[in-house]
Amino acid sequence: MKNYLFYLFAICLLFFSSCGTDPMNVDVSNIEIPKLTINRLEQDIFKIDTSNMIASTKLLESKYGHFYTSFITGIINNGGLRDSSYNFRLKQFISDKDMREAYENCQKTYPTTDTLKEQITEIFKHFKHYFPNKNLPKVITMMSGFNYSTVMLDSTIGIGLEMYLGSTNKFYQMLAMPRYKSMFMNKENIPSDVVRAWMTNEFPYNMTQNDFLSEIVYYGKIMYLTDALLPTTSDTLKMQYTQKQLEYCKQNEFNMWSYFAAQKLLYTTDQAEIMKFTSEGPFTTAFSKDSPPRVGYWIGWQIIRQYMKNNPDISLKQLMEETDAQKILAKAKYKPGK
Repeated sequence: MKNYLFYLFAICLLFFSSCGTDPMNVDVSNIEIPKLTINRLEQDIFKIDTSNMIASTKLLESKYGHFYTSFITGIINNGGLRDSSYNFRLKQFISDKDMREAYENCQKTYPTTDTLKEQITEIFKHFKHYFPNKNLPKVITMMSGFNYSTVMLDSTIGIGLEMYLGSTNKFYQMLAMPRYKSMFMNKENIPSDVVRAWMTNEFPYNMTQNDFLSEIVYYGKIMYLTDALLPTTSDTLKMQYTQKQLEYCKQNEFNMWSYFAAQKLLYTTDQAEIMKFTSEGPFTTAFSKDSPPRVGYWIGWQIIRQYMKNNPDISLKQLMEETDAQKILAKAKYKPGK
């Protein structure tokens, strides 16, 4: 009798434990990927041999490939590698007093990339779990001149370290960076920023329509991928919301959805209207000042979460291949606030 009760207890414990298990939190310990190397472009540039720019540039081109060309022309806006002003402008960039101080801040804050390697390795393993046939990008750190946080170019993810020096860093105050941006310029935000930049490049917009519903559903798919690749990360970090802003969305989900329907916004193609609910800012102007920005994207995320919950046979690959937002909405059986 005692043995019977013991086994009954064990089965019940297993049952209740499994009920609380997050299906996205999969075991990837056996997923094999190439060992991750993170090259540090900012170090290579700031330690460049300026007495022999031709040889130094060839070394950088050899190490970073086409990314270096894109970095010079599009990220730090330094013209082309063959421009007559290239040497002068690059030397000016690395000798600028503020840039050098920012570089020193980066080296102090990120003396190694060990933590980044661990975080991105886990992201890559989760990606390979869901998409085993897709290639993984290279990863580098850089300094973008305060232009970019993360970029995806030429199969390479670039992480602008000077954009993650801590929300109170003096450079953000010097640059008059809005508080709604600088509050998320911390180490903790790098993984989710990396995932969003990578996923929007890996799965570009493919919806059949260009209306409001299609846009928020597409971004909802990107955010669901973020759920999959960062299963233990908080929604606040994934969405770049404060806890108060996240609670606003949860408490007002029904009201926001009702507003979209009442104002006949779901099928509008008016970009000015769409941007009211998808653009950056301190809050969403159509709602109260307690509301966060990008509430349309948050709603799209909840639609996709319900869609995947109510259709467990659909894989992540199938989700990303679906182009009909109306079909997704119907099969989601979306009930705001539930």
